[in-house]
Amino acid sequence: MGCCKCKTTKPFHSVKGLWVNLEKDQLFCLLGPNGAGKTTTISCLTGITPITGGDALIYGHSVRSSVGMSNIRRMIGVCPQFDILWDALTANEHLELFASIKGLPPATIKSVAEESLARVKLSQAANVRAGSYSGGMKRRLSVAIALIGDPKLVFLDEPTTGMDPITRRHVWDIIEEAKKGRAIVLTTHSMEEADILSDRIAIMAKGKLRCIGTSIRLKSKFGTGYIANVNFSGNGHTQSPNISSNTEVPVNPNIETVKWFFKERLDVDPKEESRTFLTFVIPHQKEPLLTRFFGELQDREGEFGISDIQLGLTTLEEVFLNIAKQAELESSTAEGTLVTLNMSSGASIQIPKGARFVGIPGTETEEHPRGIMVEVYWDQDDNGSLCISGHSDEIPVPVNVELRRPPSLSRRASMGRGGPVGYIIDPNQVP
Repeated sequence: MGCCKCKTTKPFHSVKGLWVNLEKDQLFCLLGPNGAGKTTTISCLTGITPITGGDALIYGHSVRSSVGMSNIRRMIGVCPQFDILWDALTANEHLELFASIKGLPPATIKSVAEESLARVKLSQAANVRAGSYSGGMKRRLSVAIALIGDPKLVFLDEPTTGMDPITRRHVWDIIEEAKKGRAIVLTTHSMEEADILSDRIAIMAKGKLRCIGTSIRLKSKFGTGYIANVNFSGNGHTQSPNISSNTEVPVNPNIETVKWFFKERLDVDPKEESRTFLTFVIPHQKEPLLTRFFGELQDREGEFGISDIQLGLTTLEEVFLNIAKQAELESSTAEGTLVTLNMSSGASIQIPKGARFVGIPGTETEEHPRGIMVEVYWDQDDNGSLCISGHSDEIPVPVNVELRRPPSLSRRASMGRGGPVGYIIDPNQVP
């Protein structure tokens, strides 16, 4: 005889509060970490997964109506995340089958299939069974199927997965050409692909839409600032002793001069450096100073031995990571999960996952009557989960700051398994 214990959990929303408008002749890119809700969104819009709330209109037809969905299926094309192909059928037979399903005139099906295969460079393998195709060839066939029948709206769910760089570039050209006269929704994990193809980009995380706009707009608003690369001509090297090997290595004195120039004018240090270049990350707050600063730097290129100066916005990948990290912080804070913070002093306290500022219990003294606090630095592991990467120096808790226990923590639980539980401090109260 066996028994089981049933546990009721809160409802989980795969996608919630999504509100977008797709325009003709544009490619709309949907980005997000695994489990963000991208594929679920496409499944809802194509009728694979029924929606539980709200509605979506595609050319005036509702996805919640069976009649509307029937009309929608006639005007859309879909390249799913995982290929839906039959191993026993050739590429030509696949396209002829889907062309028939789309209702193309029988007299045109053969020519349309041949044209579609030529577009994705599968003509030579047209009569080869799909079961012997490589992963990249199967993806190309799925793209061809999605575009057959001249659909008004096309969904491409990670279409270039498994492709080599040359084939990927070719498919990008196909997608760029295909958006004329129709709307395309693309999901991808390639930031380069999103940057090159997209007219607008939306980033999802934890089932919610976090931001939307052009690539430049997102980089400007959610990136850390500007990237400045300074390359040196290689002249003016001197010899400097290498302490570890007792040999001399070439050093460019101009590098130290330029580092001082950036520090003095913008208060920034190099993020990366070598004997021939320096890379700086300049915060957005410094933008009013940049015109005059780079004008002066350019005038002194010869003096500093600079061969080239490049200035650009931070990458889309950085924007993506910042948005995903912020979503993970919000989610973890709401859940109230406790994790262990190991202090540099050797003590350990329990803090809510995602908390930025925490007060340390038991540190009240005459000098610091309200105790001390630290700022906790968070990062993400390989699975995207938050983990502690370090903490700031210990500082006194300001007088105006409110110390409070985590909402889900009872008085009896003020001592966790990993030590006392820290106080939550509202970041807006920290000067």
